[in-house]
Amino acid sequence: MSEGLMTQDEAASALLAFVYSGAIGPPNGKGVGYALIEATPTSFSWSAALEDIDRPAVPIDRYWIKIDRRSKKISPPEPITLSDAELSEVIFSATGQILASITRFIDGALSVSYKVTVQGNSDVAYVVQLRHHANVASMDSLMTFISKTIDSRLLPVPRVYPIPGEKRRQEVTGLGRQITLLIPGVMASMTYPRLSHEEKLVFVRRMALAFQACWSIPLPEPRLIGELIATSVGDKVMFSIKPDRHHGLGGPFSSVREYLRAYIRSSLIALEKQQGIGEYKERYLERIRDFVHNRLHNIPAIVEDIPIIAMHSDMGPHNIIVSSRTHIDVEAVIDWEFVASAPFASLHRIIEMFFRKPAPNGFGPEYDRASELREAFWETIPDWKRWVESETTQVFLEWFRFGLFMKPEWRPKDLPENQAQEFWRENIRVVEDILDKYQ
Repeated sequence: MSEGLMTQDEAASALLAFVYSGAIGPPNGKGVGYALIEATPTSFSWSAALEDIDRPAVPIDRYWIKIDRRSKKISPPEPITLSDAELSEVIFSATGQILASITRFIDGALSVSYKVTVQGNSDVAYVVQLRHHANVASMDSLMTFISKTIDSRLLPVPRVYPIPGEKRRQEVTGLGRQITLLIPGVMASMTYPRLSHEEKLVFVRRMALAFQACWSIPLPEPRLIGELIATSVGDKVMFSIKPDRHHGLGGPFSSVREYLRAYIRSSLIALEKQQGIGEYKERYLERIRDFVHNRLHNIPAIVEDIPIIAMHSDMGPHNIIVSSRTHIDVEAVIDWEFVASAPFASLHRIIEMFFRKPAPNGFGPEYDRASELREAFWETIPDWKRWVESETTQVFLEWFRFGLFMKPEWRPKDLPENQAQEFWRENIRVVEDILDKYQ
């Protein structure tokens, strides 16, 4: 019986109140980053951390917090860490080497990271990550497959060192440990905005080839839409498609229209839950809700023709390591946490990151001569340029962008009038265009 049990939304609200009460540290001026690790009939387990939103990226303390669904009792926070002994054990079991030193490393959004060195080889370092939102065994298999089958000049990935028995351990604990070779360099998100236009042109051409290389990964037929899972079977890697985890859409989907409907409905739920956007909700929520409930049958059948490909779902500048010397040489694509079999144009927001400046609303102003950057990107992969210009893709994007921009980001109240109007401009334009067209 679920009567009287906390829902996930109620548990999330309780978690936020608990963290902001000071349970894991002074919350003043900080945001809360949290993610669901495990849901059972009796409890929800979360990862939670206090984050300095406007400060440079630094390692942060993450905590495991468990909430009893019936009693609503919140357990004492437990640090999510790897001990020195555990790090020593996994390094030896995966690489055969003896641990020499340990340093906390810059975390990903959904991981706790360490940089480690080993005895007798000062030129080599590893990154050990404790991941709570990734299928580590699948990541290891996929990254190994890419290293063996795709030209590293096009799509370089760090070498992985699978930990024996890790798949089973993650199934039991909910946390997976991954070891990769440390790739020297800097994140493209730090360097790309400062490149000259000519340097950006070189870089986007290289990124176009990286995307195309990823899209060439063979998928099982018929092509379904969902999470792409890689499984090592002897010397081979087998691929399968499972329900979507990135947005929690369910599936896998055999129809692009069904995928779009699920994505748009998920966006409506997110909009209904979003706080701090009362002005936007008053103006649009009822119209959007009516449209989603009554107009999604209007999605044209032509979208079924869009190519379904293998994708790194978050291959933006924040997951690209570039040379610390030139800033245009791609050293590695990292963080293969969310990998999907999906319509290629669902990467619209990620690819746009190479043509737009970073911004709090997630869709910043275009770089100078952005049209030339787009042209350089797509001209480098002409087969995909034809697809991106096709009616099929344009119709798909009309509906996909509706889901993408339906929910605006929280807007600071102290913005000047002109900035306040600009903050939600693209959200409003996309939403009004489709509402006016189909109502």
